[in-house]
Amino acid sequence: MGSFISLIPTPAEHVEFFFELAPVSADDVVYDLGSGDGRLVFAAIEHGAGKAVGVELNPEHVASTRKKAKEMGLENRVEFINADVMDIDLSKATVVFCYLITAASIALRPKFETELKPGTRVVMESFPVPDWEPDQSLTRAYKTMYLYRMPPKIDINYKKGLQKSAGDGI
Repeated sequence: MGSFISLIPTPAEHVEFFFELAPVSADDVVYDLGSGDGRLVFAAIEHGAGKAVGVELNPEHVASTRKKAKEMGLENRVEFINADVMDIDLSKATVVFCYLITAASIALRPKFETELKPGTRVVMESFPVPDWEPDQSLTRAYKTMYLYRMPPKIDINYKKGLQKSAGDGI
């Protein structure tokens, strides 16, 4: 998955959008895939999540976010894992946040469908999951967020569009 991503942090003013679509409670375990500086992980705790986990490829980001968690006294409620998202088990998640490009969403889709329990919420920033129909979307300024609940609704028009394009020689 590493080849799909580069660090483009969610702008601070857009962090709240995730929680508008997926409010969290003490029962939630939030995973942020590509957690960067940890802003969504820490925000999840501030919004009341019971636990939050950041998964990040860059070991320097992981070291600095672990240090920040310790300084804040949150090491029992947050965890930062230095790993490729494809190599971790997502089955404990009740909410998953992603700001990954479409190619990454396509690669992650079978993992989500296999590992995430029914009812788990997935919020995608900017890039919808192809073939899935969002339960809800939210657009503010130039940013759109997509909320899916597992198991996802399949967008039947997506496949029809692909078949038509293939048939047209496009």
